[in-house]
Amino acid sequence: MAYPKINVNTGLAVGVIASDTILIPSPALPTLTGAATSTTTNKLVDSNAKFVTNKVQIGDIVYNTTDNTVVTVTAIDSETTLTVSANLFADTENYKVFIGGPVFSTSINSSSGCLLYVGSSEDMTAAEMGYATIKVKTIAGNDVTFNKFPVGQYLPVQVLQVFSTGTESTSRVSCVAIW
Repeated sequence: MAYPKINVNTGLAVGVIASDTILIPSPALPTLTGAATSTTTNKLVDSNAKFVTNKVQIGDIVYNTTDNTVVTVTAIDSETTLTVSANLFADTENYKVFIGGPVFSTSINSSSGCLLYVGSSEDMTAAEMGYATIKVKTIAGNDVTFNKFPVGQYLPVQVLQVFSTGTESTSRVSCVAIW
């Protein structure tokens, strides 16, 4: 008999922003939050930040929590400026830096993959719960697309990444990774 493997060991969770190149960050990592104070191409500038003091590193994952996009740090320019992998930060946009890199670079008291709850940005009642197509990378490195997967359920595999391409727009920023 098949059964879903739902084994949450730590109670750690993080909202997922789908990306074709960036893994899901670990919720066990320390984070740094703030708001951009300037608009500069491929930079995150926050005149109130202390990126060097807070040990931000190349490869750290940065969520733009204003428009639900994600980048990585490619250089630490100064205490207040980071170079990032894409042009995503405009003045006043909020951010969250996951200090320490992607999910597999820190110990989180479980395997390196997470359980993925599939959500939707659509406003639905329980009776209206629909289906979504979602593409993920498993802990074995396989790219798998789940077609017509029920919204409100957990994927039956451990996940490292949710792809933007191949995932319906309603689920790209509505999934939750749980460890």
